[in-house]
Amino acid sequence: MRPGRTRTALRVYAAVVLAAVAAGCSGNDRAGAPAATAAPTTSAPPAVFPLTGLPTGGAANAARPALSIKVDNTRRARPQAGLNDADLVHEELVEGGLTRLLVTYHSKDAAEVAPVRSVRPVDGPLLRQLGGGLFAFSGGAAGVVARVQPASGATFVGIRQAPAAYRRAADRPAPYNVVTGTAALYEAGRRLEPGLRPPPPFLAFADEPPAGGRPVGQVGLRFSPSSRAAWRWDAAAGRFVREQDGTQDRLVDGEPVTTDNVVVLRVAIRLDQNRDVLGNRTPDPVVIGKGRAWLLRDGRVVAGTWRRASPAQPLRVLGQDGQPLALRPGRTWVELLPSSERPAFG
Repeated sequence: MRPGRTRTALRVYAAVVLAAVAAGCSGNDRAGAPAATAAPTTSAPPAVFPLTGLPTGGAANAARPALSIKVDNTRRARPQAGLNDADLVHEELVEGGLTRLLVTYHSKDAAEVAPVRSVRPVDGPLLRQLGGGLFAFSGGAAGVVARVQPASGATFVGIRQAPAAYRRAADRPAPYNVVTGTAALYEAGRRLEPGLRPPPPFLAFADEPPAGGRPVGQVGLRFSPSSRAAWRWDAAAGRFVREQDGTQDRLVDGEPVTTDNVVVLRVAIRLDQNRDVLGNRTPDPVVIGKGRAWLLRDGRVVAGTWRRASPAQPLRVLGQDGQPLALRPGRTWVELLPSSERPAFG
């Protein structure tokens, strides 16, 4: 893209961000209230995709809502499918010190996403800042599902609401065998709730990296003694490549899991009232409040902070000067690292 076009797209994107933040701070919003779903039929599609900062080029996908899918991340669940087609991925701590992914699609589709798993309490506020959108999952504790639905404002397209959008894979053991695809889920979503809005922008993007960073070759993330991840900078590819528990993380097609940005947020972990089959209480990452943050992009790391005053307001990732840290236009992984741990940069 020529520099003039890039600057124009970023100016349009900044205006969209300001409008979305102003709307999120209006007095009509309250914590736990569903997001509005009616979209004006005359509104123009955004100039850039709100979750990647890349120009839409008039693509029809720009007018659709975000679609978030819960994907397992245990050893038996891998290799996974569809992660590199997502605009945004959140990694969150769950029972047993393991992690699970909230995988969000908007600009692209994925023919296969697997393995689909169950809902967790933190999904409510994470979905809320995406405008709710569509949420796909395989099930969950009744109490957790009942709390997440109003907190998220999302339209559920889970296995109960849209069974035809899911299948059981014969080559995967249960419960890691639930497979879906974005086309079927979007079709189910249109039937259940037509007219959902595109996700509001909440991350800042720019071609130039923010000032104050330093070169970084990798970052190690310890979620617990039983779950570790790492991202290594691949200068030739211009992206970060993921490792999981000491080995390169690859998808079912053999491709490595990659991303353009890694955002690490240190978050407190509280224990939810829900318990798993072994009696363990569910870890619930706290994503409302503030804490330390790091942005990795273009082979560099910049330290900052994250802030989110309420569920009705979006996450802000800020630099030391209090201004938003600009991500590289492209795909992003957000790592919800327990505050008892620190990222290890090398």
